[in-house]
Amino acid sequence: MSSPSAFTAGTHARVDEGIRALGDLPVLDRTLVRVRMLSQDAESTTHDLVEALQSDPNLAVNVLRYANSAQNARPVRAATLHQAVMLVGRQAVGRLALEAQVCSFFERAPGVGGVAQGQLHLHAAQVGACAAELARRAGADTGAAHLAGLLHDLGKVVLPAAFGQAEVDAVVGVAVAGPARVAAEQEGFGVDHAWAGARFAANAGLDAAVVEAIALHHDADATDVSPLAACVQAANATVALITGHAADRDVLAAALSTLGVDLADLDTIAAQALPAVMADASPATGLAAQISRLEREARTDDLTDLLNRRYWSIAARERLRTTGASVLICDIDHFKRINDHHGHQTGDFVLSEVARILSSHGLAGRLGGDEFALVTSSPDPAAAVARGIVEEVAAAFPADLGVGVSIGSATAVAPGADLSVLLSQADEALYDAKRAGRGTQRSAA
Repeated sequence: MSSPSAFTAGTHARVDEGIRALGDLPVLDRTLVRVRMLSQDAESTTHDLVEALQSDPNLAVNVLRYANSAQNARPVRAATLHQAVMLVGRQAVGRLALEAQVCSFFERAPGVGGVAQGQLHLHAAQVGACAAELARRAGADTGAAHLAGLLHDLGKVVLPAAFGQAEVDAVVGVAVAGPARVAAEQEGFGVDHAWAGARFAANAGLDAAVVEAIALHHDADATDVSPLAACVQAANATVALITGHAADRDVLAAALSTLGVDLADLDTIAAQALPAVMADASPATGLAAQISRLEREARTDDLTDLLNRRYWSIAARERLRTTGASVLICDIDHFKRINDHHGHQTGDFVLSEVARILSSHGLAGRLGGDEFALVTSSPDPAAAVARGIVEEVAAAFPADLGVGVSIGSATAVAPGADLSVLLSQADEALYDAKRAGRGTQRSAA
């Protein structure tokens, strides 16, 4: 686990001092370890499990409390530990005991006030449950995923202990959660809660994979993320969506890709992991609606509302599979000059207007920057379609703005053409158009 370059020796020392002030992590408690072991041991009895729980009165009280909590959504309340074990199930009671200890630690940890008061333990339980369900679906270690999910925000109790509650509230008061909070913490302290939590977990001797999952739960730039870390990333983002907070779309997409889970599956996963929470969700603002929005955002370019490169390519290949068509690549001439001379707001307007014109001629997508692509099944030759677009763009803007486009095209006369080949041919034709002076079109031979 490496530390950001902005850290100083003094920052390290303050974080370590805060960790020492918090004391031992409850997950390594001897009674809890025995309870978890007995819950997974087919040879142990319910009596053994209840007896182990009763050896720690605080643990026993917390397990009974969490067994009866709204989070677990059970219609029958348990009056005794024995009833709790029977209602929850022997294997699940070990997980419940761990959850009870961690959440109790968060509730009583010094400095958990201000903007985090009353929320941290609930969020931890929800992320832990979702991480375990994601792990089950993906064939990962459910126990480790549950533990890492419970502890992923451990650093949120470290930062107040290290830097002071008022200081933390001042930094994150305008960015309570998500990637914005991480950025605010890094700017204010030179350390974010993900790193601080991972340091606490590492100092406590937790498994390296769990430490990594805590460290990476907000990291959009991490590569080769383990399935365990991906479970926590996806669970954290899912719970954020359910509770109406900002979720990092890039982190979620990468995590689901690692796990082989579709975005559309999150609604079912959340319903399985958090039945009480999902039962209370509004259809208009619940997870299904959030997923629909994310799916749309994942497919489209924010500025132009065209398909992005990836999804345009998918749609274009499907179009070419069933019909002959022409592929056009369009560049805005001297676009940097437009931005430099007239400002980025004008540049954005130009991009949006060119996108509108292209979309009226077929399946349009933004490949990136000022480069667009189009698949058209027009009966007119590709050269005629391209000439029409060049003329439309020139007429759509004031002459002094100097907006023009160059277009290269390639045509497949029969179904089943290879998109990559057509794009390569159209790209060569585009460079011919640019060499010819721009503001014109060329077609592949």
